[in-house]
Amino acid sequence: MIAILIASAVAALGLLRLQRLAFPAAPPLADQAARWERARSRADRRSQRNMAAGEESWSTKAAEWFAEQLRTKRPDDLQTYERDLAVTGQPMEEWLARTLVWLLIGLLGPVVLVLLGNAAGLGVPLLAAPAIGVLFGVVAVIAEVKKLRDDAAAKREEMCDALSDFLDLVVMAMEGGSSHAEALPNVAGKGTGWAFHTLADAIDNARPNGMTPWQGLGEIGERFGVVELIDLRASMNLAQDEGTSIRNTLIARAQSMRDARLADANARASKSTDAMRNTLMIMALVAAAYVILARVLFLFTA
Repeated sequence: MIAILIASAVAALGLLRLQRLAFPAAPPLADQAARWERARSRADRRSQRNMAAGEESWSTKAAEWFAEQLRTKRPDDLQTYERDLAVTGQPMEEWLARTLVWLLIGLLGPVVLVLLGNAAGLGVPLLAAPAIGVLFGVVAVIAEVKKLRDDAAAKREEMCDALSDFLDLVVMAMEGGSSHAEALPNVAGKGTGWAFHTLADAIDNARPNGMTPWQGLGEIGERFGVVELIDLRASMNLAQDEGTSIRNTLIARAQSMRDARLADANARASKSTDAMRNTLMIMALVAAAYVILARVLFLFTA
């Protein structure tokens, strides 16, 4: 009886497995589209790497493999770094290769120094080298990540300043009688710097791709992580849906960005003023301590 029950259970499991293989469940459409997009991007990157295969170093190959693993297994965690790298104009593989080199230098540098010191007769404990190497490696990676974040923040601030000036100029052009369709490319083409050039490219490429200029600017905001561009796209789409005047919406957006820039400038000025005040107080305390200490020493030695 027990053998019959075991055989029946095994047969039932086999039939269930066979039914799932014969009639598999349809995968979710969003997941399938995301996998297709990752496969397409991976194929594009592979084709580009094959064109310059002779120029790749070992660190670049290792970084490319690591980047592919992160894109496949942890795409959400990599999104923030991709935005920071996009706004700073650095490829993911190049940044990972540089980070990997600094990590290896931090890990192996102390070991090499300890071995050289022991060869010279210093007698440094060999077990201390791996611990120091791990510490230096972590510090090197943290320094690279912090540098990336600082550069990305500076680039985003520059983009926001350019966008504020861009909206002011667009409003002035519309006050002069131009429509927003005419003012946007004209103003963007007259600006200088990478931020204005990025805005001009987004506006010029929007129409051939079947998008409005606001949608093109919003895509740049999503790719670079610039919230102001995403908010501008949402405001313009809402104005078009509700029939609100685009001119009034642009004026309000330009005014809000101008107020935000003024508040940031005041905050930075206040911070600098506080830093100067604290520095002066420390200098005064050090000077007072120097004078008082000299008097006290004189009393004790007199």
